[in-house]
Amino acid sequence: MLFFILIVSAPHILAQDSTSSQVFRNDLPRRQHIIKAKYPSYSLIAGYVLATDANKGDPFAQHELGIRYLMGSGFPKDTVKAIYWIRKAVDQNLPAARFNYGILLYNGIGVPWNPFEAYQNFNAASDAALPESQFALGLLYTDNLAVNRDFGKAYKLFKISADGKYPPAIEAITQMLKSGFIPPNDSTFIPAANRKDEAAQVLNPNWELDYFDFENEVKDTSTAFIKKLLSSKKVELKKHLGLEKFDSTKVDTTSLGLLEFAANNGSPEALFLLAKKYEKGINVKKDIAKAASYYLQANRLGSYKAGETLYLLVQDYKFIESLKTKVNLGDAEAMYSWAAITALGYSSQIANQQALDLLKKAVEKKHIPSMIELGLLYMNGTLVEKNKEKAFSYLQMANSFGSTEAEIRIAFANIMDKGKEADLSKEITTLQKLSGEGSVFSQTVLAYCYEKGIGLKEDKAVAVKLYRGASQRGNQSALNSLKRMYDELRPDDETFKIFETN
Repeated sequence: MLFFILIVSAPHILAQDSTSSQVFRNDLPRRQHIIKAKYPSYSLIAGYVLATDANKGDPFAQHELGIRYLMGSGFPKDTVKAIYWIRKAVDQNLPAARFNYGILLYNGIGVPWNPFEAYQNFNAASDAALPESQFALGLLYTDNLAVNRDFGKAYKLFKISADGKYPPAIEAITQMLKSGFIPPNDSTFIPAANRKDEAAQVLNPNWELDYFDFENEVKDTSTAFIKKLLSSKKVELKKHLGLEKFDSTKVDTTSLGLLEFAANNGSPEALFLLAKKYEKGINVKKDIAKAASYYLQANRLGSYKAGETLYLLVQDYKFIESLKTKVNLGDAEAMYSWAAITALGYSSQIANQQALDLLKKAVEKKHIPSMIELGLLYMNGTLVEKNKEKAFSYLQMANSFGSTEAEIRIAFANIMDKGKEADLSKEITTLQKLSGEGSVFSQTVLAYCYEKGIGLKEDKAVAVKLYRGASQRGNQSALNSLKRMYDELRPDDETFKIFETN
């Protein structure tokens, strides 16, 4: 979820328009908005009076002046001056300023990304009965990153905000109750009274809450759900596959066409759905080897559900026998699946060398996943001795057959080899394009580039957003990177100590 909504400090400043920031978060409401003045022809005399009052120490004027510098409304756009004046109001503990400054800190706009300082500002504004900040603070208790996850606290904060007539909080409560959350029975809990101060007029509160538990992939995986999803409107399927920003005019836009396109690009969601289709025979003939192949590819890209389902399949004697039969018949999907199951340690019925031989036979049959698998085995030294040249040769072979996943992995390897000083424009362009076409791996690599300033200007906030998006799609590597970024910045304060539950 992402958010960026600024609130004004003075009663005579209203707003009727909004603009989207290019920096955004995925753990708070998705759409972010900042204000524009209602009167674009802001008079010089009004500006003079505002600046005069701000210089005299009026916190409302300081906050408003900061917002106007940020927006370029009546004053030239100047982020440095904007932060200066908003901070002045923060120093005087103006609730609206503290909330807005928390937004800027959380999104890394004009100031370094710092979710912990953002929390402190949200907390202060929340204590001052600001519904917007109560809502924001509640969201921070849902992801187990800045502070320990506490759905009870989150609910209470949403309830207080909702009692202040804040629509996003009402929606959040609805979603929590719909998900099966049971509200705490706390007789000491008393909702805050409606605000009477005039410091927090919210402008265009267009929030969009995406309620998600990072630690568990909780999406429905039943046959009924999959059938419903595949027959749903294309916009819903594209959203599920991470194709929201993708222009699909040049590809097959049937459900199966979108699935296969996204799967080829490295979408774990698409791979998982294809696996289910072939495992259960949903609108296709059952094919357990093909199902296993798709589960393996989805699992490699971080899908917990795929790995869990695959593990259960391996325990089934009939599945093993069916796979063996198909291997003996020369089925490339079965060869790949049997070898990859061995490489992952799910089964030890064949030796490592036998697994390698199966992959090589599948490669001879031009089986692309087997090419990628061999490339990764040689890259990581799994089952074989590390050999970068062999790894690249297999990845390039897969790329020559049209594998975009192989293209991404080659780009990533080049980025790691060349380093910061090299021209990485080709690799970055590839990552940006394929990230928008459903590739969770591309999304994760792009996040790393933003985090480290490799091929792109360093931007921790954008890195966090991309890691978070990939984490929400089940990628463990992205989640680990996200946790690492928080931990590298985490203050030595009991408030921010995370207690692992695993």
